[in-house]
Amino acid sequence: MRNNFVFALIFSLVVILCLLTNKAVASLNHQELPSALITAIRQDFLPYRENFSDYFRDSKDHRVFFVDLNNDRVKEAILYPIGGRICSNRSCSIFIYTKVGDKYRKISGDETDRYSAVAGSRNEPSIGVLTTSNQGWRDLATRFFDYTTRTEKWSRVRYRSHGYTDSPLVLISTPRTILKYSSGVETDLNKFLAP
Repeated sequence: MRNNFVFALIFSLVVILCLLTNKAVASLNHQELPSALITAIRQDFLPYRENFSDYFRDSKDHRVFFVDLNNDRVKEAILYPIGGRICSNRSCSIFIYTKVGDKYRKISGDETDRYSAVAGSRNEPSIGVLTTSNQGWRDLATRFFDYTTRTEKWSRVRYRSHGYTDSPLVLISTPRTILKYSSGVETDLNKFLAP
């Protein structure tokens, strides 16, 4: 009888913790982004506004993740747009920002043939945070589609002198820490691109 009571008590606590966690994630997904971050993203995207006219429809599909990448106890912001012209049929450009004083600065490298030097899967939008680092910045991993094997794989993203860029290194295992699409903050690009 006593074992049943202890089991019921533990089960009830687990259920309550799950509900509280789900509410915390739900409220996190609807939080407002810092105005300094919105300003930085707007400055980066505004020159291309005409290319993003299709973002004004269903623009809340995009996510921002917050994670400390350089162990300074200040979380960097990772903007992961999903859909629109910024994406190809398989991948989307990813933008990484760090807070410097009261402003944000983009630290993902630039690419001549796409909007960012970092890209991730359009179909499986998630980011791995690796335990390895370069120049004091944590390595990341993004998914990509391997046309040879016809499967999704993980590719390492490293910080270099010009910011984060994709690397040709394919990971042999799935990252331990994965920022899933559902855990990101819902982001409305209308706020960034509106005239």
